[in-house]
Amino acid sequence: MTNKAGSLKGTKEYKESKIRSIMYQSFGMNYESMQAPGFVWNMAPILNKLYGDKPEVLRDKNREYFKFYNTNPLLNPMIAGFTASVEETGIENCTESALAMRTGLMGPFAGLGDSLFFITGRTVFGSIAGYMAIKGSPVGLFICMLLWVALWFLRCWFYDVGYTQGTSFITERTNELRALTNAAIIIGLAVVGAMIPSMVSFTTKLTFQMQDASATLDGFLNTILPSFLPVLITFLIYKGLGTKTFTTTKMIWTVIVVCILLSIVGIA
Repeated sequence: MTNKAGSLKGTKEYKESKIRSIMYQSFGMNYESMQAPGFVWNMAPILNKLYGDKPEVLRDKNREYFKFYNTNPLLNPMIAGFTASVEETGIENCTESALAMRTGLMGPFAGLGDSLFFITGRTVFGSIAGYMAIKGSPVGLFICMLLWVALWFLRCWFYDVGYTQGTSFITERTNELRALTNAAIIIGLAVVGAMIPSMVSFTTKLTFQMQDASATLDGFLNTILPSFLPVLITFLIYKGLGTKTFTTTKMIWTVIVVCILLSIVGIA
């Protein structure tokens, strides 16, 4: 068994565990222990190298890591790297310490990763790609593709950070990470807000006749609040999706049917 700190870095097992930390979620995902089987598969190269000559110890450690685990996949490499560094020390109860830290980090990392990468990142770059696609440009698609390639390398770096710095990175950068998350959320909301008047289009044929003058409902509402109808429609769809009645598929069909009916009666 290896006890020398830092001796794993650069080894075949270290590189294999790093790659597995990126792909782990697809292995054994279940409703009982969630991502735990994938995490055990992720840590297998490291544990086999450290405890391969002690089958009973290896078995017990794998059993411990099968406990419930669920976090954002993009930040899992940092937890996996930290776990590898703790296991490498070989001290007594190192697995319990790693498990405690894993449990303590998986919740905050899930919130941070989901808001920063899954929600805000996909919203911002997906919106850019969608808008550019409507304008006939494929550049937005390539931007999204480059983003996910960049995230691949970022996850590899996360593993190295977790292994070399452990909890110090997390405790020392808490404020920076929180500020980054808040900034990303603000950017995401701004992008979504700007998308509504440019991506959602709705016009009505309703007009008001006053003696010799006439005015359209669109013109009247836009004078008070520009793009009022697109904003109202977006709000109603958003509220509808927040109820148990509408799924995404039901909402799409509802929008299609309503648009057809409004067109038939001459309102839109």
